Amino acid sequence: MPKPKKPLRVSIGKELQRFGRRIASQPAAGDADPGHRIYDAHELHLLVNRIYDLPDVKIDPNRRRTINVLVPAFEFKSMSAGFFGVFQVARFLRSTDWNVRLVLFDNFDFSMERFRKKFQDYPGMEDLLDEVEVEYIGERKHPLHVSPEDVCVATVWYSAHFAKKIGDVLGGRRFLYLVQDYETNFFPGGSLFALADETYGFDYAALFSTAPLADSFRQADIGGFASRGVPGIFFNNACSSSLASREEFLAMNAGKPKRKLVFYSRPIVDRNMFNLAALSLITAYEQGIFDPAEWECIGMGLGDALLELLPGVYSTSLARMTLREYEQTVGQFDVCLTLMASPHPSLIPMDCAGSGAMVVTNTFRTKTEDYLRGLSGNVIPVAPSVPAIVEGLARAAAASDDLEGRYQRARAMTYPRTWEESLTPKHTEFVTEHVLAPALASVSRTRRRALTA
Repeated sequence: MPKPKKPLRVSIGKELQRFGRRIASQPAAGDADPGHRIYDAHELHLLVNRIYDLPDVKIDPNRRRTINVLVPAFEFKSMSAGFFGVFQVARFLRSTDWNVRLVLFDNFDFSMERFRKKFQDYPGMEDLLDEVEVEYIGERKHPLHVSPEDVCVATVWYSAHFAKKIGDVLGGRRFLYLVQDYETNFFPGGSLFALADETYGFDYAALFSTAPLADSFRQADIGGFASRGVPGIFFNNACSSSLASREEFLAMNAGKPKRKLVFYSRPIVDRNMFNLAALSLITAYEQGIFDPAEWECIGMGLGDALLELLPGVYSTSLARMTLREYEQTVGQFDVCLTLMASPHPSLIPMDCAGSGAMVVTNTFRTKTEDYLRGLSGNVIPVAPSVPAIVEGLARAAAASDDLEGRYQRARAMTYPRTWEESLTPKHTEFVTEHVLAPALASVSRTRRRALTA
């Protein structure tokens, strides 16, 4: 194996110095002190995700009633499972017989032709842009036109501010909040922390991604969820496992020159606890749990970080993949380490466990050992600390020898592998009862008042 380029070692102090020089070098505005950073309204709006600079909203009585799924900016090269959830929920909402519209309200490079082509590499979403209405208003040149009966789906915290604005224009309208994590925790205490947390006090019905996330809102009474009686239901996002036939699985894994240890490497995303994962892997190699002659260590995720596991021994890094490529790759792993500082389990544990790998992942509040073990017998729950993670990796490495056991446990996984299993008629009933029916009732009341005025 060729020796990788020497890993880049980043000095935080130097980065801060460079940041300071960039700030100081900015030209002054007017007679302002050239030694001070100048903030204008446009930049400040950008810094708070433009929640106070949202598109205008106009009521058009001639439009058909629509469920508006508010979609933030995204790039295919960094699109994660959260966006798969957004798009699959949009497809699912067609079961209500309402028109469904993807409202792209962020300013980003959108091309219908290019996006339609890109979606061909995402199984289950190939025809998405033909199945729903799509409207891009990111440039804020035109208002969003809504019917008097329209409702919204917030898909990320700052889209909840837009959902509230649309609802206010319509006279006060509950929205559906697709909650895929407790997003307040994405930020240190500050403006975005406060603005994200504010959204959980709005008037919404919650569609939670996974049971422990719903439990965490209920137990902690986030945004008054329990005390206000906010309606909520959870679903389990379909995972992207890829399990070969028993014969293929045994033959593929028995004949490997090296076994594959994969870890979720996202140093730019704090909640994936890169530092803990990296230190644990290095410790495991130092303790001889993984022999470099027998194991290949691979990082997958955002960023090109490599680990120096032992002197002269480095991890490798997978390139970003489409969903189709990922599904073709995930079945090749023997052991997976994936961490998430959240009550949400993420989908990597199910992707890998359901494909026959041994998975080490962490507990977190309502994400208990019992819950994680219940996902699959291939999942090893650990506390988020280096000693606990290393002990879990040792157990995973030993269990990886049992190919028959790995296969049978993967086969027995009950977590959904398809979206038809994930979103069911009970979810349609929930949306109808708590979002669509109240919207129609409020319009009827308004019309009755108008007739009797």
